[in-house]
Amino acid sequence: MLFENGENMTSEKIIMHIDMDSFFASVEIRDNPDLRDKPVVVCSKTFHLHKDTSRGVISAASYPARKFGLHSAMPLSEAKKLCPDVICLPMNKNLYKQVSDNAVKIIQKYVKTVQQVSIDEAYVLLKDDVKTYEEAAECARKIKSEIAAAERITCTVGIAPNKSVAKIASGYQKPDGLTVVRPEEVLGFLSPLPVTKIPGVGKKTAETFDLLGIQTIGDLAKADKRQIYEKIGRSGMAFQDIANGIDSSQVMETADAKSISRFYSLNPYTNDLTVVKMGAESICEEVHEILIQKKMFFKTITVGIRYADFTTVTKSKSHTVHTSDIFFLKRHAQDMIDELAANNANKKIKQINIGVSNLKKTDVSQMQLTDFF
Repeated sequence: MLFENGENMTSEKIIMHIDMDSFFASVEIRDNPDLRDKPVVVCSKTFHLHKDTSRGVISAASYPARKFGLHSAMPLSEAKKLCPDVICLPMNKNLYKQVSDNAVKIIQKYVKTVQQVSIDEAYVLLKDDVKTYEEAAECARKIKSEIAAAERITCTVGIAPNKSVAKIASGYQKPDGLTVVRPEEVLGFLSPLPVTKIPGVGKKTAETFDLLGIQTIGDLAKADKRQIYEKIGRSGMAFQDIANGIDSSQVMETADAKSISRFYSLNPYTNDLTVVKMGAESICEEVHEILIQKKMFFKTITVGIRYADFTTVTKSKSHTVHTSDIFFLKRHAQDMIDELAANNANKKIKQINIGVSNLKKTDVSQMQLTDFF
């Protein structure tokens, strides 16, 4: 469902929540298409594949697995009883982080602020030139489309006036959904939903609400405040605020990054290094602009090339001193592209990534002349 009308709002009042769909399982299925449409779970801790004595905990379940009642935090022993044919896979943390990082880089192209709250979800504050909910929805479609094209996985997006409603909205039409809730639609959207849809309301809190005759968010919105406070305390009052569409928490930039990077997608794919280097020059300028905004110097440059077959090669070089010289960045990035591409001259390139790391803050006295251009 996409709630539509034409109200204008400033970007500060439009918040987006992006949630990757069954993230770990989706990445595994992407890389092993034979698993598609099968009950797949990715497990943390230890487990013994294809044995009745499987031990461990589900970290992610594919949507076919969820039809059997399988879900995150469920013990594997219980999952096996519900679905004897469940396919159990171990965690591949490095792979998931790489895909997550790539998704965040895509998101950053379209928005002003990203607050990544876990490996598979983030709150987003839109750029100042996004003034309406229609424009925000179009931005979300572009993000969804680019993530799907680049990483072959889907995400679901919720757009709303505050973080809590945006998060609830992102869970409304999974998978691959988009739900927009404008200010005047918030109470009507929330009211019929189960109270467990409020972020932070777990099983025990839901049971307490149930004893008070509260099953829906609408019930909670109208409930007696004193009763809520007596039974649940301050958190209960916060839940009731959310039920009434009230949430003043801000989207905060994820804590100081250890690196800054951007990527450039090539369409059509090409092995023409002149074209590739033109793209590289463009993203070097983007990286440099962020360095200036954040008043940071770098010491290390990393270049990655992703080919049409989704294989990736990377190379890093470190300078002896910290700098933010854009000419230095461009020159070394292009040299590394030459080195990486030399071993795969006939393969077509899908994407290039350029990043800087080993960062440190600058002060005005350290700023270089090139930093002002």
